Amino acid sequence: MKTRLRPKVYTVAEFACLFAVSPRLVRTLIRKGEIPALQLGRSYRIPRKVADAYLARAVPSTPRPPVKSRGRAQDGLTGFLFPIETMQ
Repeated sequence: MKTRLRPKVYTVAEFACLFAVSPRLVRTLIRKGEIPALQLGRSYRIPRKVADAYLARAVPSTPRPPVKSRGRAQDGLTGFLFPIETMQ
């Protein structure tokens, strides 16, 4: 069984696929300096750490709101959500 390892660097196409955006947008963000990348000739390589950091910035961690109760009270004797009398 083959295990697929994450690459240490991503191509523009791989990075675009990872974030579900177009390669053109990735290249534009690289040129603007928003995504640090290594230029090798005419192509770019984006380190995995950069991708992880970009994902962390793109999806800010916010605390989840508390779960609302459905408003159903439990029966005092049994702990069921409905009284026993309704089961007869």
